[in-house]
Amino acid sequence: MPRRWTKVSDAPVLSGVQMVADLESAGDFEKKHTPWIAIEAEGDRTRVTIETGHHVPHPNQPDHYFQWIGLYAGEAPIARSDLSPVATEPSVSFLVSLDPGTVVRALAHCNLHGIWAAEAVV
Repeated sequence: MPRRWTKVSDAPVLSGVQMVADLESAGDFEKKHTPWIAIEAEGDRTRVTIETGHHVPHPNQPDHYFQWIGLYAGEAPIARSDLSPVATEPSVSFLVSLDPGTVVRALAHCNLHGIWAAEAVV
């Protein structure tokens, strides 16, 4: 049976997300929350690795931590990994099938400071 898409809203999927335009000139607060993306070809698939705290370490303690990391192709959700505060350096890796030129977005949710995003091209 083919997939059916149901439109539920005209609101952008990624509304309310913090995205730093120039990471080089950003402060430590922005750098510790912005996800880092690595893309590596593996045969006919692509491994997308996402890390938080890559640019500047982020505290991952019971009262301040990343709750989840998600991967999007454009605005379409691809994968998500839920985290706990015991992970001191959250890193997730997804093996996906995406066309070259696809814009991927990494979203990371900090329990205190909301959702942060970064993007890269496959």
